[in-house]
Amino acid sequence: MSTSPTTAIETFANPSPRGDYTIRMTMPEFTCLCPKTGQPDFATLKLEYVPEQLCIELKSLKLYIW
Repeated sequence: MSTSPTTAIETFANPSPRGDYTIRMTMPEFTCLCPKTGQPDFATLKLEYVPEQLCIELKSLKLYIW
């Protein structure tokens, strides 16, 4: 199990590719440094999508954003 940043986002086959549904993810722990001041910035990232053939694996997305 990885606990460091990664450049890969894992996916898995959509279990209902013919269904029309929305996947919503909220990541309230996003932090970064302001490039101008060097001060920390805090944000909540919200991702919403309608999958076709693949779905995004949430843990790999969090490691990618990290």
